[in-house]
Amino acid sequence: MELDNIHRLLAKQIKKHLSDDCLKNPAFQNFINAVNDSYHGFDRDKELSEHSALLNEKEFYEINQKLKNEILQRKESVQKLIEAINLLETPESDASKIDDNNLSSLVDLLQRQIHIRKHIEAELINAKEVAETATQAKSEFLSMMSHEIRTPLNAIIGLTYLMQQEEQTPSVMENLKTLQFSAENLHLLINDILDFSKIEAGKVDLEEMPFDLKLLVSNIKKANQVKAEEKGNKIKLMLDDDIPATLIGDSLRIGQVLTNLVSNAVKFTLNGSVTIEVSVVKKDEEKASIYFSVTDTGIGIPSDKQKLIFERFAQANSETTRKFGGTGLGLVISKKLVQLHNSDINLESEVGKGTKFWFTIDLRIGTTLKQQITSALTEDDNDVSLEGVKLLLVDDYFVNIRVASKFLEKWKVTFDTADNGLVALDKFRNNEYDLILMDILMPEMDGYTAAEKIRETGTEIPIIALTASATMNNQDRAFSVGMNDYVTKPFNPKELYHKIAKYSGRI
Repeated sequence: MELDNIHRLLAKQIKKHLSDDCLKNPAFQNFINAVNDSYHGFDRDKELSEHSALLNEKEFYEINQKLKNEILQRKESVQKLIEAINLLETPESDASKIDDNNLSSLVDLLQRQIHIRKHIEAELINAKEVAETATQAKSEFLSMMSHEIRTPLNAIIGLTYLMQQEEQTPSVMENLKTLQFSAENLHLLINDILDFSKIEAGKVDLEEMPFDLKLLVSNIKKANQVKAEEKGNKIKLMLDDDIPATLIGDSLRIGQVLTNLVSNAVKFTLNGSVTIEVSVVKKDEEKASIYFSVTDTGIGIPSDKQKLIFERFAQANSETTRKFGGTGLGLVISKKLVQLHNSDINLESEVGKGTKFWFTIDLRIGTTLKQQITSALTEDDNDVSLEGVKLLLVDDYFVNIRVASKFLEKWKVTFDTADNGLVALDKFRNNEYDLILMDILMPEMDGYTAAEKIRETGTEIPIIALTASATMNNQDRAFSVGMNDYVTKPFNPKELYHKIAKYSGRI
């Protein structure tokens, strides 16, 4: 019998216990083969069993690790959920119900808090809409009040100016000066309120126009000279020779800040001095950093009140308001205008010794100003004759027409009048004019509509808004319908003269 394929354990037993004769017996050989197959079968089953056990152990380990990770993630999720609930400032009654092991209760609690937050968010949205509606109502109210106050004020200031040009007795002239002073003060108060409203609404954009800074500051000094002399004050002006001849910026807003600081210094100083200093801190070929300061020897500001004066409707104390007047908005407006230039106003003051305000603004350097721009900043426009200019004056308020007519007659301007946009449109179609002075708020047809219809004819005739409506919305709309320029009532006669000369081609 061949023993090569015999299982090693069976072969070992055969050699030990069986003789060669037994192995030669065919029947015994069949038995041995059957036993041999059993041995081999057992080994295969054992090997499969061991392999299967090894696989089950690996799978068990992997499943176990997965369960551990899931449990850890659940704990972390629950913890984050609890932290989120705590951040929602959960009421104590709900906070006491937080159970780390009850995920369902945590989710319910979170859903309740989300519902509460959604309700609060809806209330906030509603409050925002109410606030926006109130802001719009305020803007409309300011626009209307501006128009209603400026309309009669235009007549008062205009007629006062005209009467001062005529021969008057000393007592009448004194009364006229008092009237003019009061009217101009009222005008300044209205401008302060409107400017503050525009700045708060973010409706003020700085212009980029060439201007002569030295001339601007000199004119501000001149404008405050008379008032300073009345109070026994001297205004000193210190201008750096290194200031560029032409700078690019918003001369109107820079002038507004300086005018406010200088007029305040004059107002709060008696028998003293006000010093205006403008100098170059540094400059290169493209821009210059300009230092401005206004120093007075006036009443001064207590240290504990120095921040207060930059708050709206505030002055150092109530006695100051009663004694010197004002809205308490001037410095607030000035500060915000300087901040629009990416700078800020600084202050030094000592009670009884005076006050100093200063700030620095970066401005681009421009080329030499054209002659017509320079003349616009001077008072030489009246050397240009307006005789022969023909214009259409549109206004529904008869007093305004009378005031404007007196100026136009004095300047030898030929003109027609219209009391609403409909009449103006008809006169425009049947006559030839060099320009139109257009009021905005009128019955029948307002100035906006009239301007649009005039522009629809394809004409390029200059249209200047001459109106008491001074808000930014009114100005923006005026330009959008095709008007060329904007003059606010009460108008400055020199400004109106210059606009007429400019748009009629006389300069």
